[in-house]
Amino acid sequence: MGNIFDEEKLYPYEGTIKGHFKDHYDCVFIALLPFFQLDRVETDKTKLKKAKLLSHEEALKKIDLLKKIPEANKDIYMYDNEGYPADEDILREGKAIPWKNIVNSSSLTGYAELNTALRTSIGALNRKFTRPDLMEKLNNFTDSESIYHPTEGAYGILSKMAIHKAFKLLGKNLIMITDEFYENTSTADLDRLTEYEFYDEIGGKDYYLYSADKEILFTIEWDSFFFLIATDHKKMDNLIASHLFEGFLCNDKTDHYWEYTVE
Repeated sequence: MGNIFDEEKLYPYEGTIKGHFKDHYDCVFIALLPFFQLDRVETDKTKLKKAKLLSHEEALKKIDLLKKIPEANKDIYMYDNEGYPADEDILREGKAIPWKNIVNSSSLTGYAELNTALRTSIGALNRKFTRPDLMEKLNNFTDSESIYHPTEGAYGILSKMAIHKAFKLLGKNLIMITDEFYENTSTADLDRLTEYEFYDEIGGKDYYLYSADKEILFTIEWDSFFFLIATDHKKMDNLIASHLFEGFLCNDKTDHYWEYTVE
């Protein structure tokens, strides 16, 4: 692997994750986007997810193009679901719910099944890999407890909070923010921004966050419910000890589709 920054390859879509980063980082952590609860009981269960599954009739009202084609043989999802909490509400009332709590209370067997359930819930899987049974187990539990699902392919406000703390912990105050298609890169100086101003700097399609010296990288892709943290062993030990992120370290075989190989 060459220079992943110059070659615009900041996410390992193919091959092993550690192999992709080996010329830059020797340690990579899979960080799980947290679920959350608010200080309220949500009675409308359709508001617990950013992506809402539409019936064909609902889809016709939202998407004019569908009126010209036969009924779709594919699930249709609407994003920016009205009623999903705004960042301000999550900051004010939100409480992160770890994946391990979901697993322990929902009869899912581990992170792998939970990730598959989440990916099934947004239509991200090929039909032969989809697991509606796992999705049902997940939804039954989160509905009963008014637990909001994380949003795929974006650093939610709770993750932004943890990332801000991580940069500060490691003494990295000058941060580079690059969008999904490498079209725009901006600089954030944590010494000059409030925490919320930093959160606001990171848009929904800003996939790559890294210190100006490139010693630590946060990277995500569009349909994942996790992101990657790449750095050296010493810094990774500090991050793990801080308990800012839930997840696990990549081994030499871990790839983007870790749910099919993780034990």
